[in-house]
Amino acid sequence: MKSGILSLNKGLFQQQARSVSWIGIFFALALIIVLPLSILIRHLTISNSYYGGPNTFAFNAVFDFSFPFQLMAYASFPVLLAIILVNFTTKKAATDFMHSLPFTRQTILTNTYVVGAAALLMPIVLTGGLLSLLRFVITDKFYSFPEIAEWMGISFLIVLLIFIFTIMIGMFVGSGLLHAGLTYLMIVVPASLVVLVLVNLQYYVNGLALNQYTDKLLTNGIFLVRMAELNNRPFTGLEYMIYTLLAAVFVAVSYFAYTKRPSEATEQSIVFPLFRYVFLYGLTLFVMLIGGFYFSEIQQGDFLWTIIGYLLGAFIGYTILQMILQKTLRLSWPWKGFIVYGVIITLLIIPVNFVAGFYENAVPEPDEVESVALNEQFSEPKDRKTLNDETAINQVIDIHNELIHHKRSDIYNSVNIFIKYNLKDGSSISREYEVDTAYLEEISLDLRSNEAVKQTYDPISQLNSLTDLTFATIYDNSSARPARISDLGELDELIQALEKDSKNLPSQYLLLNAPREFLGDITFSRAKGEDIFISLTKDYEHTISWLKENGYSSSLMLTENIDSATIVKVAGNESKMGEIEPIVYEGRDPSLLPEPKIETVDSDEISELLNISQPNYYGEYIVVFSMDGNTNYQFYGFDLADAPAFITESLQ
Repeated sequence: MKSGILSLNKGLFQQQARSVSWIGIFFALALIIVLPLSILIRHLTISNSYYGGPNTFAFNAVFDFSFPFQLMAYASFPVLLAIILVNFTTKKAATDFMHSLPFTRQTILTNTYVVGAAALLMPIVLTGGLLSLLRFVITDKFYSFPEIAEWMGISFLIVLLIFIFTIMIGMFVGSGLLHAGLTYLMIVVPASLVVLVLVNLQYYVNGLALNQYTDKLLTNGIFLVRMAELNNRPFTGLEYMIYTLLAAVFVAVSYFAYTKRPSEATEQSIVFPLFRYVFLYGLTLFVMLIGGFYFSEIQQGDFLWTIIGYLLGAFIGYTILQMILQKTLRLSWPWKGFIVYGVIITLLIIPVNFVAGFYENAVPEPDEVESVALNEQFSEPKDRKTLNDETAINQVIDIHNELIHHKRSDIYNSVNIFIKYNLKDGSSISREYEVDTAYLEEISLDLRSNEAVKQTYDPISQLNSLTDLTFATIYDNSSARPARISDLGELDELIQALEKDSKNLPSQYLLLNAPREFLGDITFSRAKGEDIFISLTKDYEHTISWLKENGYSSSLMLTENIDSATIVKVAGNESKMGEIEPIVYEGRDPSLLPEPKIETVDSDEISELLNISQPNYYGEYIVVFSMDGNTNYQFYGFDLADAPAFITESLQ
């Protein structure tokens, strides 16, 4: 007989290996079907064609092939394997038998880990070997031997980490079904719970930099999500260290918990009393926060409905979890525990409100700021601009002070903005706000008129420094015949006209929504770099004049380019939305719009409609402009308050 944490027993090893041999076989078959067999079938059917083109973002061609199916195997087989190996801990007869054998618990668990690791490793090694042999056969050698080795190592790390984690969870539960569910819950819940706390805090803390925190938590804190991004974003050296350390911690915790686990624990859903409370109240909080979020965001409820969501979520979560713990549907509802939970949560709100005031009003002094960024919240990090101009920093701080007291009132015309101060001491302060578009335009006018801001944000400022411009294209939202300028002399003249307008106009590139009175876009195409996009409004007087003089304005949303306008009143005709939507979104003939509607060809009326309407806006009135000989249709909208007399008199 052998004992001790590092010892193995041949008989015990063989007995456990027999119990999971089919799992190992199925895991091997899954990997072989997904990789070598699929690659071979592709070679035999389309041997001289690439399987779909290489993913230039993929770090490993083996992972790139059938990647979603690989992830499904990695997320399921290690969990199933671990549940079967420790299934004896959830049945009293099996527990008594296993613990009656002449082995210490450390020996039993050590053998369990070794058997599981072997059952996971062998299918990966077998698949790697077949991939190596297959490479000599296939015509399209899209993967290399080093990539096979890398695939084997990373795959084993993933499945081993999930397997170890599942074993650890098994030491705390007394039910096989709960073991499976709790494993996946514990992979998802910790990071998701923090995200839900932050999401709900945004209702009480104005300016909370929510996305700054939640994006990283969701992508890096949930291992299954991190796995899904693996092929485009490989593990870093730090992540390898963290996962190795976590695996060691999980193993140590599992040994400690198993030695302390009572043999009669099969009677309980959760073995240890302390963890019963963690399970009960932690998941109750999780469901409660989901309830509050649902009524606040999905149902667009006010604060009262948010509170109702909290109460319903807490009640439902607490009741279901008590059923699981008591193993019965005929529940003896422990109301005292629920009352205590409610009191504790209520008391926690007090310091939250206290700290929220400091957070909301924390605006740095100008002399503390090295640089500042003011960008649309969901812009790509590479597109986020930073200002270090002293005047601009002061203007952003002034805007920030205004936003502290601003409450969004128009959900359909609002902008999500992101402010980040980089301080001279090396730290940073981040805030996020939802702002009414009109209000942001008003309070940011001085900032947008700042020349330093224009040089930083406006694409027009980049044009003179570019040497690889090839041509410019002028078009509206979906023009069938855009105009093109390829003469270099004319390109220079167009750029000069744009620069004249830019000097006299505030920047419009701090805003998310399309500008009012949108006329069209100018795209400057480059030989190597990214294209430059500029949106035109009627305020670009020099540019529009130049385009008209040189015959390049025919594709812009100008009065003289519009043949007719068809107007439909949506307010009061919501039942006809099913008829309206396909016509406006698919650019179909506006004569198909339902009655009542009016059509005008009067240039003054068309000009007025252009001034009051916005592109692709579902207002109380819909207007469809017909262009290009009634072959090109543009969808705009405006509200009742802006409607001219000739509309209101005709469409009651």
